Amino acid sequence: MNLFSRRFVKSTIAAVTAVTTIVCSSLDVMPGNMPVKVSAASTCVIDTSKSYQSIVGFGGMNHPEWTGKDLTDAQRKTAFGNGDDEMGLSVLRVFVNPDSNQWNIAVPTAKYASDSGATVFATPWEPPAHLAESGGSNGKLHLPKSNYGAYAEHLNNFGTYMKNNGVNLYSISVQNEPDFAEEWTYWSTDETTDFLANYGDRITSTKLMSPESFQYAPENASWVSDGGKKFYSKILNNAKAMANCDVFGTHMYGTPRDWMDFPALENSGKQIWMTEVYVPNSDTNSANRWPEAIQVAENIHNALVVGNMSAYTWWYIRRSYGLMTEDGRISKRGYCMSQYSKFVRPGAVRIAATEQPADNVYVSAYKKDNKVTIVAVNKGDTGYAQDFTVNGTISKIDRYRTSETENIAKTANLDFTGNSFFAQLPAQSVSTFVVDLSGTGGSSSSGTTIIHNTFENDTDGWKGRGSATVSLSGRIPYQGTNALLVQGRADSWNGTEYTLDAGTFVPGKSYNFETYVTYVDGDATQQYNMTLQYKDASGNTRYSLIASTNVTKESYSKLSNANYTIPSGASELVLCIETSSGTNNFYMDELKISTAGSSSDTSNYSIPDGWYCIKNVNSQKYLDVSGKEDFDGANVIQYQGNGSINQKWYVKNLGNNVITIQSGLSGGRMLDVQSGENKDGANIQLWQYNGCEAQQFKVVEEANGAFALLTKNSGETKAVDIYEKSKDNGANVNQWTYNGGAWQLFNFEATSK
Repeated sequence: MNLFSRRFVKSTIAAVTAVTTIVCSSLDVMPGNMPVKVSAASTCVIDTSKSYQSIVGFGGMNHPEWTGKDLTDAQRKTAFGNGDDEMGLSVLRVFVNPDSNQWNIAVPTAKYASDSGATVFATPWEPPAHLAESGGSNGKLHLPKSNYGAYAEHLNNFGTYMKNNGVNLYSISVQNEPDFAEEWTYWSTDETTDFLANYGDRITSTKLMSPESFQYAPENASWVSDGGKKFYSKILNNAKAMANCDVFGTHMYGTPRDWMDFPALENSGKQIWMTEVYVPNSDTNSANRWPEAIQVAENIHNALVVGNMSAYTWWYIRRSYGLMTEDGRISKRGYCMSQYSKFVRPGAVRIAATEQPADNVYVSAYKKDNKVTIVAVNKGDTGYAQDFTVNGTISKIDRYRTSETENIAKTANLDFTGNSFFAQLPAQSVSTFVVDLSGTGGSSSSGTTIIHNTFENDTDGWKGRGSATVSLSGRIPYQGTNALLVQGRADSWNGTEYTLDAGTFVPGKSYNFETYVTYVDGDATQQYNMTLQYKDASGNTRYSLIASTNVTKESYSKLSNANYTIPSGASELVLCIETSSGTNNFYMDELKISTAGSSSDTSNYSIPDGWYCIKNVNSQKYLDVSGKEDFDGANVIQYQGNGSINQKWYVKNLGNNVITIQSGLSGGRMLDVQSGENKDGANIQLWQYNGCEAQQFKVVEEANGAFALLTKNSGETKAVDIYEKSKDNGANVNQWTYNGGAWQLFNFEATSK
């Protein structure tokens, strides 16, 4: 099939999908397409306490090998910048050329995106020619098993090449659309599973993505002989393949909303990315058709809300039917994606929202720091005055809207009352509400201010940690004219510190901590931590993570915790702001510390704040982060005690014997119930701190002195559990209905980090 006929097939399937989606959520119409009057929309409730997947971002493909020309510098800025008239894309997909002599073609835009903080991943269409054979009736080419090792080396070499050329390549997939391979390479589902299981561990230069199926089709679909979700089910059922597959990728051509849910994959502990689609068609010069373009926003909504996907990637960024037209201008399709990409930034977590408060209205919500972003898609012919409530105190709301006559049009400072507001959702429009919350998620405005360092005239008592130095700089202040410049030390990290007055900061009391950090040199993103250094009752030096965040170069990010409790018995308190790794200079500005909550005596807690190894009573093995993997979704298992950092956990009491459990790994991620699900078998994993109930555990002491850990997200009805009562190394840790069995009980052995 030639390229034109291939594009026609995809366009036809996309159109069928659009029709199917409309049928599944039809609009009542009168003859002549006059809308029937409908009742007022019900209240849309945004629940910040219930969280789902973390968001990697939104983006598209750059494929100059196919189109014949790369994005220009101006077009790259339009795509990956996030200022006015820019799209804020944070994901880029690139082509793995089978000819290594042409790998340089992908570098310029990939490096620009990487330097801008975007996540870059790569996809192969074909293996090197000398490794391939004819695909016969199934596809253009086929890779014989005898060449799997050489193919793995080819993919690994691409990852190394990109990193050597300044591209922070996140992952590489096994194959583009192996189930629709007339123009490239065919693989069966058994073959891709075999490759992942037995050769995937040879790809060490970057993470490995699953094959990217053409369609996210049900396994029982009559027209799917060996494709769609079968690729993923076979990986899920092969332990070695699953261990080597870091992220799952799929395309969504011909995939209606009803097919997007895949609970087995969503509960696997690994992210799912939508890595290619265009909707509803690829007609020439269709990018600005309205209201057709709204289907882009609807498709994104369905992928994130129904499919629980963490990334959404359009086919080609600049195309006559793309996010950007050939002249480099953002299209209506692009503006519909920008309603998400500009405001739902990497690291945001999807939270619960009333999804369909009215006919043809689709709402999703996301939280990052003390901001909640709500996206409302109204694809119907009826406008609504929509009521929203958020379980937090609102301090500000800005609205951005795309309609037939508007493109990301901003309405600043919408009216609100307490935790609620209402806004018009015009017919055939996409609205994004950026809601600032006070008193939650890191705001220090609710208590009495104790310290407010602005660094305008001096360093306010801050000094470098180790050989680092601090000074004032006007180069990149967050507020005012100066910021604190922290100049790198000679070893593996860089930081600054401030001694907290013992008479002011009382152990057992809670405080709000908030500051802002940025840098101008080094990697596109770096992790920064706010840590409390202190002496415990025995005089041992301890460290407690207050907050952690990924910071984008030349963009200030907030480090904050709105309810941090000073550990009981702590003395000699030192507040530290430091890099997780790296020695590059950074800037800090606008530090605030204020009171929060009331005094609480932690001496009576069943498990006092501090570092522990956590041993299961039944197996006598310890909670362990598998492979010392330090990323969102890293799996937690049990393993024989070895004293390594991935078996060390920091317990912090929240009151009423509810605790959080933080990994000793450098990322400071928390023990977490996958997607906050209230069901037996939900996986226990690591996830960045977000303050939700999926990261909170009620301590129950049993008669034998051991403890059960009841999950708050289950209403304390389920407990941390060793799967199938196993005593084996590597047995998985999950959530199960609380029964008091020894496989649900743990001893906490105090240790030092």
